[in-house]
Amino acid sequence: MNDELVARAALGAVPGLSRAHARRLIALYGSASALLGASSARLAAHVPRKLASAVARAVDASAGERALALGAASGVRAVAPESLEFPAALREIPDPPLLLWLRGELPTGPAIAIVGSRRPTGRGVATAHAFAGELSRSGVAIVSGLAYGIDAAAHEGALAGAGCTVAVLASGLDRVTPAGQRRLAERILAGGGAWLSERNPGADAHPHHFPERNRLISGLARLTLIVEAREKSGTLWSARHALEQGRDVAVVPGPIDADLCRGSNRLLRDGAIPILDADDLREAVLGPLAAKPRVPVQASDATPAARAVLEHLADGPCDLDTLTRALGRSPAELARVLLELELDGALRREGSRLSLRS
Repeated sequence: MNDELVARAALGAVPGLSRAHARRLIALYGSASALLGASSARLAAHVPRKLASAVARAVDASAGERALALGAASGVRAVAPESLEFPAALREIPDPPLLLWLRGELPTGPAIAIVGSRRPTGRGVATAHAFAGELSRSGVAIVSGLAYGIDAAAHEGALAGAGCTVAVLASGLDRVTPAGQRRLAERILAGGGAWLSERNPGADAHPHHFPERNRLISGLARLTLIVEAREKSGTLWSARHALEQGRDVAVVPGPIDADLCRGSNRLLRDGAIPILDADDLREAVLGPLAAKPRVPVQASDATPAARAVLEHLADGPCDLDTLTRALGRSPAELARVLLELELDGALRREGSRLSLRS
């Protein structure tokens, strides 16, 4: 095994060793592998004595080799910062990972992070799904955290757009977190995307890992889009990290009296980029020349659900209740279809009244 990978994996397994202390030791010794066999007395000159003893025991032990073997058995590979496979964007952030663990292939083009509430509204889910799909079709990779709610909608939207999506986990990659998202995670790999973590294989996800994980989500992306976040939401960590990393933060505005949107709306007040449609988002990520003219969707190009909506409205405008009854679709499914048609420029909505754009 590569000594540098072994040493970095071993350092990652030392309880209480911060990345800052680990980077300091690596800088002083020239490499992580140079720490192999270092005495605790020598290390104590640079880090607290108790920590020095823990580091000396860890880098002399086989923790790193076990992590690499466990990763290999799970189809997971370790990537050091010196590797060409290590994302350049993560080398630039203030607190880069010591080591990355990967499954699948990371995108080489532009990426956007889409994150938000784990318990979103139907409209929030539809918005995240539609925006992710639109950007995916424009060649932008979608990065998120595989959580339920907005994260899952973003990954699903990217897959629907036949693009690449990256799931950043707070646990080791041999144990997908949350476990109920395993099927979605496998679809991400099958679609040409990737899983990424800085946690060694075998590591469980603990509460403090999630804010730390969020800095990797924002760090991989040019822009972080927030869709529905409460005032004390963990999602706001992603926004803080993005700002610290010199990345842009964008927000889908929500009702001012909705608790679910209070945190994200405050980001708007503090200067985040407002995103009102997919063109806004595409321009924020790719520049002003990237916005494409809206071409109303034709019935022949639409999904079966969207086609049914277009065909019904071809007979004339109607209200939302009438359309719901006529099509026999669930309100949640219909809300997603209507939003996608609206974003595509095929549908006009005035209150509850719906009509086709001419």
